[in-house]
Amino acid sequence: MLITNYLKIDCSLDSNTWSDWYSLIDTQRQNQIKKFKFSDDKLRSLAAGILLRCMLFNHCHLPLDHLTFSRSNYGKPFLASHPDIFFNLTHSSGFIACSISSLPVGIDIERMEKIDLKSISSFFSTKEQQFIHSRENQLEEIEAFYSIWTLKEAFTKKIGAGLSIPLDAYSFDLNEKTISLSKPLANDAQFYSCTIENHYKFALCSSLLDEHVENYLSLTELIKKCQNINCNVML
Repeated sequence: MLITNYLKIDCSLDSNTWSDWYSLIDTQRQNQIKKFKFSDDKLRSLAAGILLRCMLFNHCHLPLDHLTFSRSNYGKPFLASHPDIFFNLTHSSGFIACSISSLPVGIDIERMEKIDLKSISSFFSTKEQQFIHSRENQLEEIEAFYSIWTLKEAFTKKIGAGLSIPLDAYSFDLNEKTISLSKPLANDAQFYSCTIENHYKFALCSSLLDEHVENYLSLTELIKKCQNINCNVML
């Protein structure tokens, strides 16, 4: 099993839906939301928590009172109550993504924006820097950078190592058909990369790519999904 849902935040929540959703998430995420200064950040965190719980209910049949979350020594969240079920969350600007799987999974999404490529890409391997700067124009260089950046994020999140492994300690080889690690840090690691709505780069690391199922949602669609489920039973 490997299922990814992308959530596009294209509207706001009414106060009743916000209150209902807020009551369904765990205390740790509630406290995290309180710390955010901006309403957009609060909404992303809340929607991410609800998206995860909906996916765990719909695909794994797990209600809220059966879920216990914890974090590894590197800060990676995991489902302590069901160690055979894995998940990963990511967000950037208007998108949130969540993957659930029967094996470890890592994902990342980033909005592609103009950056100082020379200084930031210097943290990558020499081969990766050459790949970025060999592109034909600046837009292609930016896309190449975000392709590598999101793949590195997804890989480190999959293995749960955080930033304990330097970014230049391994190198990605990218071409039109394949993505691979030049140094086999994880023998079962497979990679997937795509562009969403021309402005977002998404990457996934798993050993179950042949089972991967993707679904795109809007916030409105997620609200409808929650309305179709008895939340007292679901969460």
